[in-house]
Amino acid sequence: MGCSRILWISVFFMPLSVFSQNTTTPSTIRQKDEITENDPIVAMLDSLVSQHFLDKTSTQYASLNANKRFASTEIPVYSEEVYRKRLSSLNTPIPFEYNESVRNYINLYANRKKELTARVLGLSQMYFPMFEQILDQQGLPLEFKYLAIVESALNPNAVSSAGATGIWQFMFNTAKMYSLNINSLIDERKDPYKATYAACEYFKNMYAIYKDWLLVIAAYNCGPGNVNKAIARSGGKKNFWEISKYLPAETRGYVPAFIAVNYVMSYAAEHNINTIPPAISYFETDTVKINKPLSFEFLSAQLDIPLSVLEYLNPSFRRNIIPSTGETFNIRLPYDKTSLFVANEELIFRKFAEETRAEDLLPKSLAASEDQYITREVKQIHKVKRGEKMATLARQYSCSISEIKLWNKIRNNRIKPGQKLVVFVTVKKKIVPVNAPVVAVKTSEIAPVEGTDSLHQEKMSVNETKDTPVAASGLKSAKLTYVYHIVQKGDTLWRIANKYKYEGVTVAQLKNLNKINSSRELKPGTKLKVVVNG
Repeated sequence: MGCSRILWISVFFMPLSVFSQNTTTPSTIRQKDEITENDPIVAMLDSLVSQHFLDKTSTQYASLNANKRFASTEIPVYSEEVYRKRLSSLNTPIPFEYNESVRNYINLYANRKKELTARVLGLSQMYFPMFEQILDQQGLPLEFKYLAIVESALNPNAVSSAGATGIWQFMFNTAKMYSLNINSLIDERKDPYKATYAACEYFKNMYAIYKDWLLVIAAYNCGPGNVNKAIARSGGKKNFWEISKYLPAETRGYVPAFIAVNYVMSYAAEHNINTIPPAISYFETDTVKINKPLSFEFLSAQLDIPLSVLEYLNPSFRRNIIPSTGETFNIRLPYDKTSLFVANEELIFRKFAEETRAEDLLPKSLAASEDQYITREVKQIHKVKRGEKMATLARQYSCSISEIKLWNKIRNNRIKPGQKLVVFVTVKKKIVPVNAPVVAVKTSEIAPVEGTDSLHQEKMSVNETKDTPVAASGLKSAKLTYVYHIVQKGDTLWRIANKYKYEGVTVAQLKNLNKINSSRELKPGTKLKVVVNG
């Protein structure tokens, strides 16, 4: 929720002369869609690659789930008339118009990002039953559930480059306005249940102003201030398509993307998109109330639940700890584990109290232990094995297919056994705590970080820092050193700073150190200096 979200560029599509279904293989489709890989909607879809709770599906299950009407490689293509007719047949109080921009986003979800859309279909089994219940209770169109796909691709851990967080992408201040709690241990923007109620309140407030659902959706993206300005500049018109040219570019694409998602989710089978289910669905879970401190690690061991499942079901707990605040928390568990918890509740709390020190639950203590590590991106070479696909490697290395293609300067998704591909993986390196004594070393003794690739980062001599303190012995302190960060496609100053956040790197620091003014000056392949603790 907020600006800097959707970049829309007018795109030309070849018209289809047929009025019935045609199918073709991906290689025969002319790609004129210019929705770039840097588009925030694309970034949200790509974030699902690293969500490993979606990896339950086996090849055998996928083949059983396959759409028998199409071969696995077929991408159905329909005429403009068919798209228009299908959209008009959707029973909704929200006016859906079909146009070129909507068609572009249909192509994004149904063709370019088809595999990730299949994952979104799976996630809908987890979140849509809850969304529909709340939307119906609040008297809102059920189609608003699809807005969460545009916002976050149904990833409750999604964080945009502007800092919007959670499945409904609330900015910090807006979240506070709608009573979402955010502190060192809890971020309720990531709580799908509470964030959905907050989003509904926003929708109702905006509808009271505009009396038009598309304008409500536009306001959710760019704020009512920008919508009001667009209405004024249009001469008082209150139709989204009539004021669209006066809205921010991202919002001009945001509403068409919402319409496209409604279409694709309603006609997924017609586009040969097969559901990839998550590890657990909504109807396989239940909630228990907890008002005493408890850690996910302890609960995982006591109930024999994988920690990753607890994290997936309860994403709002930032450090895997249910705090002792006097508040009662609803904790979601696998259905077959809720009765086990209820039967052993007192025993679990007593054992946890006996085995856990109070200081282990303090945010400061946890933050200190977390800050002992920094992340590094290391170059590796992957040799393709028989049966591996680009999507398989993207999941394995927690990256996107587009990144693998960029790193290896290849244009398509075809790979073959024995082929060597460059990939970058994130590793942790222990660092000296902030309050640790500074060790003085000679400049010549400073070695590169073990395990890092010289192409991606290089350690610089401390004598390149003018304000480096000099000890009485003449030795220079190793308190500050640098690494090089190689700019990748899609990098922004905020994203780069966030990668090194545990070392205190800020956007302002990156600007000053590298003599740049904005992210627009970043070019893929450029080396940026980043100051780190040695």
